[in-house]
Amino acid sequence: MVSRRKVHAGFGRSIVAAAVFMFLASCTPAVFDYEVFDTSGTADALGRREEDVDALVKEGLVRFVLNPVAADDGYLFGERGVLGEPVEAQSGERLEIRWEGFFPRYRLYYVPSPRHPGVVIGECYFPDGCNNGFFFAPDADGDAVPDRLRYVQWVSSDYGRDDGVPGYLDRYRYVYDVAKDRLYVWHDLLFYRCPPPLSTPPYTCRTKCDPPCKMSAVGNRTYPVVFKTRLVEERSLLGPQD
Repeated sequence: MVSRRKVHAGFGRSIVAAAVFMFLASCTPAVFDYEVFDTSGTADALGRREEDVDALVKEGLVRFVLNPVAADDGYLFGERGVLGEPVEAQSGERLEIRWEGFFPRYRLYYVPSPRHPGVVIGECYFPDGCNNGFFFAPDADGDAVPDRLRYVQWVSSDYGRDDGVPGYLDRYRYVYDVAKDRLYVWHDLLFYRCPPPLSTPPYTCRTKCDPPCKMSAVGNRTYPVVFKTRLVEERSLLGPQD
């Protein structure tokens, strides 16, 4: 029987003070990185704290939430390609969620122009990963269509076995500064609220305790309590010709 799983695609306008957005999607196995958890030298990098990304909202920028679509994954034999409708800005930029690879997984692409193949700015990192995301963009005419893309964040959380850093819920955050063409990848260690695995089969993103990790309030929003975080990667994605 073919299962159906959800992943974000499309977009919806979101009030900045809204609650933490929903966890959605699952994916196939990725190769884990067991490097020493080095947290040094990351204080000035964009997105070290999740609330710092939300604080990027300012006059002229609107927060849009990436909306879910159903994906017939079919595991190895599922049809590869773009899921749902891409997010298109008036500038010609777009965001696409694709199901791809020999061992397929969900990947979020930023496409700067109609004929560009796009670059990966986020992906499902875990065998039982739940993913969510949002982006910031100006919307000068208020038509709920972004004028151009400014910042994008994609989050992949491990709702399966405790097979990352032992004793902690592993989470990867991909923060892309579109204007500066700079991608920051963060690995966060969160505190479990109930023993892993967290998923309730057959729904990878439906957890046996809600929320599945400890939370705290910052202003009028709530965020997962982070034990440690490290900057896994920081780099540019587009060449001079792009």
